[in-house]
Amino acid sequence: MKKKGLLLILFFLVVIMSYPKTTIAKDFENDTVKVDICIIGGDNRFVYKIPKHLHNNTPFVEMKNNIESSLESHWKVGDARFEAHQADVAYTFSIKDLINEKQNGQMKVAIPYTFLVGMFGENDDIQLGILASKLIDWEANSKDWATLGFVEPPTYFSKQEYVYEGEVNELLQQRVGHFNGTVMKGQLVLHSVIYFIFIIAQLIACIILSRRLKKRIIENPENMHQFRKLNYMYQIIPLMIIGVQIVFLVMSGLLTAFSLYFSPGMDLLLIIVPILFNIILLPTYFVTIESEVSKEIENNSFSSDM
Repeated sequence: MKKKGLLLILFFLVVIMSYPKTTIAKDFENDTVKVDICIIGGDNRFVYKIPKHLHNNTPFVEMKNNIESSLESHWKVGDARFEAHQADVAYTFSIKDLINEKQNGQMKVAIPYTFLVGMFGENDDIQLGILASKLIDWEANSKDWATLGFVEPPTYFSKQEYVYEGEVNELLQQRVGHFNGTVMKGQLVLHSVIYFIFIIAQLIACIILSRRLKKRIIENPENMHQFRKLNYMYQIIPLMIIGVQIVFLVMSGLLTAFSLYFSPGMDLLLIIVPILFNIILLPTYFVTIESEVSKEIENNSFSSDM
């Protein structure tokens, strides 16, 4: 009984000690303005997520216009929109000239924090996130990210992320964020080669499987009435190759790296052509099989009749 009593007391102490921390964390989360800087190629943008209770009865359209006015003091703002969620409102601004300089895989981005977050109170809590391609090596103010207060949470797709949490005033004291990016050409070439190898894998798979399907039906003509079912079954592996290829494109970082490294149009060509080619290979080898099989079965039956 004494052990149970001690365990209960210990449990209540843990709950009491953790409660204030949980409450503080929730308050910080609810009172924090989140700003995401997305440096992901052609579609570079700023995304502001402002809790609804921090608007202080300011209409969403007016808030959007206030932020846009501050951004337009330094950048060329393209599309601007907002989307209301349950707890906050997301304001998205497309920035046409976010990358100041881009040449031979080298990129420079300068972000004056006054124009980025100067519209908020200096003592307001802010979470600044920078999203960039995994295949780009970024440097901030020629220093380590940690010395500037940024952390790197784990990411699972084609982007890497750096996150800063603090007060607006602390960012304003840094004045300008200078971000220099360098394309990791070795990894870019390696991932690109792997990406294009999927075409060879698809070609081999389609040739082998279509021939096996053809041989199976010719050797057993009674399977002809199940042709469609068998046809779909033999296409599973080529379809899986296309799926894996798309997943690799997203997970490897190529999706954003192509947009940052190559000129508009060329990046889309490199992204779409390998997938499109693999999709075209499917009907090339499988759609025509039915007519070929039918002709061979007819020829075989005609020869046997003779």
